Amino acid sequence: MPSQEDDHKKQIISLKEQLERKNIELNSIQQIGKSLSSELNIDRLLQLIMNEMTRLLNAERSTFFIVDEEKNELWSKIAQKAEVKEIRLKIGQGIAGHVAKTGETINIKDAYNDNRFDSSTDKKTGFKTHSILCMPIFEPLKNKKGKHHIIGVLQVLNKKNDVFQNADEDLLSSLASQVAIAIINARLYTALEKKVSEINLLFDIEKESNKAYDLNDLLQILIKKISNTLEVEGAVIYVLDKEGKIINNIAAADIDTEKILSGKLSAEGGISGNVLQTGKLYFTNEAGSKKVISDEFQKLVNIKVDQYVCAPISIGKKVIGMLELFNKSKENEFFRQEDIELLQSVTGQISRIIESFRLRDQKVKADRLAAIGNMMSTIVHDLRTPINNIAGFSELMQEEEDAETREEYAEIITDQIKTLTNMTKDILDFSKGKTTILPVKTAVDKLINHFVKVFEKDINKKGYHFEYACNVASMIYVDPDKINRIFTNIMKNALEAMEPGGKFSLIANQAGDNVEFLLSDNGKGIPDEIKDKLFESFVTSGKKEGTGLGLAIVKKVVEQHKGRIEVVSEKGKGTTFKIYFKRII
Repeated sequence: MPSQEDDHKKQIISLKEQLERKNIELNSIQQIGKSLSSELNIDRLLQLIMNEMTRLLNAERSTFFIVDEEKNELWSKIAQKAEVKEIRLKIGQGIAGHVAKTGETINIKDAYNDNRFDSSTDKKTGFKTHSILCMPIFEPLKNKKGKHHIIGVLQVLNKKNDVFQNADEDLLSSLASQVAIAIINARLYTALEKKVSEINLLFDIEKESNKAYDLNDLLQILIKKISNTLEVEGAVIYVLDKEGKIINNIAAADIDTEKILSGKLSAEGGISGNVLQTGKLYFTNEAGSKKVISDEFQKLVNIKVDQYVCAPISIGKKVIGMLELFNKSKENEFFRQEDIELLQSVTGQISRIIESFRLRDQKVKADRLAAIGNMMSTIVHDLRTPINNIAGFSELMQEEEDAETREEYAEIITDQIKTLTNMTKDILDFSKGKTTILPVKTAVDKLINHFVKVFEKDINKKGYHFEYACNVASMIYVDPDKINRIFTNIMKNALEAMEPGGKFSLIANQAGDNVEFLLSDNGKGIPDEIKDKLFESFVTSGKKEGTGLGLAIVKKVVEQHKGRIEVVSEKGKGTTFKIYFKRII
């Protein structure tokens, strides 16, 4: 039995270990405190805190999530050793999302046994989560409702050789307070920087321009913001056409634009004409005594003008419009130099917005032309196969002496002409917004046999081996023409992926409640650069005549049938497409 002396020694060793641990914790907290007072960059500061937190808790990695209230999401501001650049979770999703929603601290020994755990990030990164300690970060000050607002979440993963204890929760709570201070300090510093470097009006203009679709609507919003910020009785923005002679756009605050348009804006005379010609801003606080504004115009705007600003809006050296302001609304106020400097920044930003809209309009026109080209590419891609089949079997008919065989070829040609007719109808239906499939009960073996009848000879003639089998006696609810198009597009890709002598196969099996179609080749496999975007339009690799539409069409048709498509490909060994449709009987 151990002696009292041995017990005493063990107690001393334990106390020394605890003391050493506390010293480490104290040093880390001191280090974090120093950083809080000296480091202004929030990213570097949080990275330092996360490193210390991971080390102190003897964990494998840590993640700091910011609460994005606008999107109702958490996003990873700092994620240690993560292979993905950014992790986004909906509030309530996963452990971190649950903490953000409830404000509770969660300590889990085995993540995969907790139904709140979302393993999708593990799958993306290859990291295996075991234990989790997750804690909310509260804003130090209470909100209007008297509650502490959740501004972030700290998550620590995989305690080394152990699970997280109550002591770890206490330590993380202390660190969470430090992180909260860092976030709040950073916010204050950022706000101060913005106040120094930007004017709120410029920020608002940028914000509105990012979400606007119509220039007239945007200009109307901007002119009101300008009028409110500079506190004037009236304001107008004019935007001229490309020739600089006709008003294309107009927006006003506290002024009737229709009355303004009923007058004449001269590009050659008066103050506005001079501004348009020279591109130089004009302002005066003695407009009344100098009579710089005509009585006629003052009647139109219904303002007795005493103070006046006319600022050009230019793209490069070309003046494309102007901004007019009339009278400070506050008594005894007037336009100051700081107002003029602000207006010069405002007009510069408005000019960039107008240029952006004009470029956007040009792009829309170009996109419309491209869309027409894309549609034509799709049509040509689909029509090419039946046309080639008709031509091929027509030639065979001329050479064939057997009447029965010629009749078989004639049936195939008639069938392909029907396919062309249906494709034309599909295009017309699509343009009218109608459905593009007409599903009927169809025997699986009938689909296989029809495809074999049309393509077997051609595949063999080109020097490829063709194998097929129907291992299921079932019916499925599909549009036969569309399913034939699926098989055709995959077959064409398969032949292009193989040298002559390669093998293409079409097999139908029963897979539970589904019918499984396997379309395989033993070609070179799918290139790595297009694996992740295989079913996107215009994705192709190494094919001289490829449009990149074949598999996009395949996926669309499968989805229209409420089916499922999967692909398995191995470099140098080949590719198999697996297509599943619900089995009727």
